[in-house]
Amino acid sequence: MKKFIAVIAGLTVAFLLIIAGTFLVAKNFGNPDVFNLSLDGAKELIRSLSNVGLILVIVSHAVGSLAAGVTVGRILKEDTMNVGLTVGAILTILGLVNMVLIPTYPEWFYLDFIVFIPLSMFGANYTSKL
Repeated sequence: MKKFIAVIAGLTVAFLLIIAGTFLVAKNFGNPDVFNLSLDGAKELIRSLSNVGLILVIVSHAVGSLAAGVTVGRILKEDTMNVGLTVGAILTILGLVNMVLIPTYPEWFYLDFIVFIPLSMFGANYTSKL
C-alpha cells in the first residue's frame, strides 16, 4: 500500500510541475491565447511554440520526472529503484499518448522519452540514501 501511495504522490508532483512548466513556457515562448480545453486548442498551442519553447517543455518534463522520483524516495526508503522505474514508465506511456493525440510535435521532440525513466529512478534512488 505504501508503494501505491508513493506512485500516486510521485505522479501528482510530476503532473503539477509539468503542467506549470508547460504553461509558463507557453506564456513566454508561444501564444497562450490559442489554447482552450480541447484537442485542437492544445494542437494550436504546440504549433505556436518556438524550438526554444519546445526544449523548455522537455526540461519541464525532466524536472517533473526528477521531482516524482524524489517524492518516491522520500516516502519509501527501500525498493525505490523499482517504484521509480514504475513512475518513469507511467510518465513515458502518458508522454507517448500525448504525442499520439497531439501529432504536431516536430520529430526531434521524441528525444523527450529519454528523460522520464532515468530521472525518476535517479531521484528515487538518490533521495532514499539521504
